[in-house]
Amino acid sequence: MNSRKIREDLGRARASSARRDPERALYLTISALKDLGGLPAPTDLRGDLRTTVGALTADPDLKEYLPAGLGYQPGNEKDLLQVLANAYQNMKGSAEQEDYETTLQRKLNIDRNLRDGKKFLSEGRASEADACFAEAMKFYKDEFAIFAMMGTAMIDAGEYVRALGHVRNGLKEDPQNAELIHMANECIRLRSLS
Repeated sequence: MNSRKIREDLGRARASSARRDPERALYLTISALKDLGGLPAPTDLRGDLRTTVGALTADPDLKEYLPAGLGYQPGNEKDLLQVLANAYQNMKGSAEQEDYETTLQRKLNIDRNLRDGKKFLSEGRASEADACFAEAMKFYKDEFAIFAMMGTAMIDAGEYVRALGHVRNGLKEDPQNAELIHMANECIRLRSLS
């Protein structure tokens, strides 16, 4: 057991709690309790533990994850570790759910802008379509197929120069992509014929 490291982790946990970073505060407290190795805290660490747990229970962002009346009692370190670990898992689970909803919204924004862009292309409004495709790229993260979709839509509309721009952007992300290389060559060939 490294008392110095445990004391430092507890101090960082309190500082994180004061900075309104409850996830980090919880993580550091769990780390300190794990470093005890299942043993009761030495007398010189008990005040730090009590203060840190008090800071966690006072945090409004943690109230929904921690049981009411939670406090530190010497000898209950294992139980406290379990309670805090469960709270941390629940907190991470809800954060992942929010991430899923954010990802879903981002993908829906991409789809909407692609659909609008294709509609503008079908009406012969290439500039508006390009604006929609540029808007879709604001939501791009790792949906690599977007480059081929935009390029194909532009090629089908006879906008070979614009298509080549989208294809080249895709090739910056993945220079070895065979589909995009073929599309780039096709854009150049079709442009020379028109």
